[in-house]
This record gives sequence, structure tokens and C-alpha cells, in this order.
Amino acid sequence: MPCEVKMPQLGMNQDSAVIVNWLKAAGEKVAAGEAIFEVETDKATVEVEAAADGFLAGIRAPEGADVPVGDVIAMIVDREAEVGEHESAATAPDGSAEAPPTPPAPVPSPAPEPNEAEVAAPPKTVPPAIAAGRILASPLAKRVASEQGIDLAALRASGVSEPIHARDLARAPAGGHSVLSARVEGGALAALLERSEGASRTALFAAFAASAWRAVVEDAAVSIAIRGLDGSITPYPADAGADAALSLIDLCDTRLGSFAPAGGTPALAAAREGDAFLLTLSFNEGRLPFPTAAALLDAIAARVEDPIRQLL
Repeated sequence: MPCEVKMPQLGMNQDSAVIVNWLKAAGEKVAAGEAIFEVETDKATVEVEAAADGFLAGIRAPEGADVPVGDVIAMIVDREAEVGEHESAATAPDGSAEAPPTPPAPVPSPAPEPNEAEVAAPPKTVPPAIAAGRILASPLAKRVASEQGIDLAALRASGVSEPIHARDLARAPAGGHSVLSARVEGGALAALLERSEGASRTALFAAFAASAWRAVVEDAAVSIAIRGLDGSITPYPADAGADAALSLIDLCDTRLGSFAPAGGTPALAAAREGDAFLLTLSFNEGRLPFPTAAALLDAIAARVEDPIRQLL
């Protein structure tokens, strides 16, 4: 009797897992207890074993697919002759029938000649960090990259195909960074914090950074990753996704003066310098060009210096 191969639940809070590698091909003989594929969760890469003897058939999820727990991804059949039956009935990972081949795209009409105004208007410069779009990576790869300061965009640019897995992180290129700093008088912000009971200085820094990014880069969907000294990462806004444009660390309650991570994601550090704030922006010029970085830090400094005007 055919045996279903399902995506197992390997952790308490696991909703899905990424198939890293099929160790057996369709039609190959397998034995109960023999590893047939590898999956990657946000914790580790694990081999999954066959639950029965037979022949692997009807593989429904390719390598790199993120498959929900419990979904049927293949079958184990008793006889080799049955393999072909399941191959013809294979479905997509979501359980639906495979879609028919996509028809050829229609040939586009020639683009109209641009008018004089369009020719005169300079194109808007978008930093590579934004133009690159969302990086497709497994949960484990994202977590390890965040912990080790690895730039997934630079890794993709080096030729690593998506989705990126944890094992690909060893191929991350060594990255340098540039640093800009600004000294900002802190009296106005201190006064605002005194009048606003329960207001968070760190949250204000994040709000100023997000507002400045939107103004300089013209990206409305920006999110900030607030790094804690305990290693925690809190997104701003709270409902933001995992791909942050900028990380922020508040060092004002410490003796520390600045922080420059090894990764390529721009990082803003805020520290105390007497009654003033020292803002340090660390960035990779390959992702965030110097003119954009300079304008960004200047815009953040302006908001810290005059917070009431920026919040109105």
C-alpha cells in the first residue's frame, strides 16, 4: 500500500521547513529508516527518513521549496511499476494540480517616444539596497546571517542562487564599511522626553531614522531593526518584516561611543557625549552610496536636534 511522505514537524513552533536536498530520486529504491531528503528549519538542517520500504515516487516539492508542516511531498510505493502512476499525478507543494505550461508572452508594442519633459527629468537614484528587492533565504540562514553580520544581498550579488541556505553563508564575501558621524545638541530631545512620560528615547531614534530614510531614499515601507545589548532584535514598526533597511543600537546608557557591524546593512549607533548625542552611521558604499548616506545621517541629526518640529 502506498505510503505518504509528509513534511514533518521538527520543532514546537515550526510552521514549515525548506527542502534543502533530495537524497533519493524518483524511482529509487528506499528502505525504512533510510534518509531520503534534508530539510532546514530556523534551528538546524535535519535528514528525514523513509517510513516504509519501497520506491520513491511522485515528488511534489523541489529543492528550495518552503513547505508547510503536514503537506504530502512524495509517495513511497510497493512496486517499481507504480512509480510512473504517481509521477503523472504529482501536484504542486500547496496540494493543487500542477499548472499547464505558460503560453508565450505576447510581443510588446514599441515604446512611445518620450516627450521633452520626460527626457529632461533626471532618473531617481535608488540605492542598490532598495533596488535589489527582498532576499529569498531560509529561516535558519536569515537568523545566522543576522547574528554574524553577513550581508545576504552581497552574498546574492557574489553569485549564490536563491533561496539562500545556511550552508551558503560560508561563501559570504568579506565586506568593509565606511563610517560617518555627527554631533548633535541633545537639549531639545531631553526636554521632550521629560515632558512625555513613558516615552522611549530608543523608539524616538528609530522613528527619526525611519522618517529620514523615507525622505532621502523615498521608500515608504522602511523598517528599522533595533539591536539590544543583550543580542535581541526588535523591529520598528512592531509589525515590520524581517528585512530591515537599517539597524539601530542605543548606547546612551553605556560608556560605549560607537558600533560598526561587519555586515553590509547600514547601522546607526547613538551615544552620549556630555549633553549632546554622537550619531554614527556605518554603511557599505556598494549598497548605500556615500552621497545618500551623508544625506541620511544629516536628516537624522536634524530630527534629533529639533524633534518637536519633526513630530508635528
